[in-house]
Amino acid sequence: MSGLPGALPSNESTNRIAIYGILIYKYNSSQPIFLSASVDLSSFPFFHRSSLKEHIFFHSRLVCSRTQKGNREVIELESGIGHLHIYTNKETDISVLVLTTKSYPMRIAFGLIDNAQRLFQQNCRGRYEHVISDLSEGALFTSELNELLKKYQNPSEADRLSRVQKDLDEVRDVMLKNIEDLLQRGEKLDDLMKKSQDLSNSSYQFYRQAKKNNQCCKLY
Repeated sequence: MSGLPGALPSNESTNRIAIYGILIYKYNSSQPIFLSASVDLSSFPFFHRSSLKEHIFFHSRLVCSRTQKGNREVIELESGIGHLHIYTNKETDISVLVLTTKSYPMRIAFGLIDNAQRLFQQNCRGRYEHVISDLSEGALFTSELNELLKKYQNPSEADRLSRVQKDLDEVRDVMLKNIEDLLQRGEKLDDLMKKSQDLSNSSYQFYRQAKKNNQCCKLY
């Protein structure tokens, strides 16, 4: 099984519980528009973080473009990268995605998504509706996402706070999919990577080399 740069052997990370990123896009079925993100890769080697971050952005935009509005879905990414949770609000066209390890509780991840959706509307209504191209990182809602990322790193504490605040809805009808399930007939993930604006050539080549060498390792 192939891995990505900075990957850890699977026996070192099987039971790890962590969130690695929260990303917000303005929904568009052909090219979602990036609005904001908070990513924490501090547990990985410094020189690998840039490539890891690019792969997170690539997968997030792809999943966002291939997921129907109003559906709660969990996508298992290739090579054991982790689980990407997504929900797009039908009324606002705001998509929130949360990348976690497989062991992170799904209900808490969607509680985080609901919280991010609510706070984004409270803080950013009137500031994103007419955006037609990707915003720069840090331009919108970044400090709020950073705080949410810290709060939800401990799912037990996040669950306790959410129950007290009564802002954690019961999660129903969640669809579990594999990343390949989102590809159209004849599409290959490698080809989408080559065309992606989210991946530099060096990050793509590292992925290709890892796949060629059949590295038995995982990102988390």
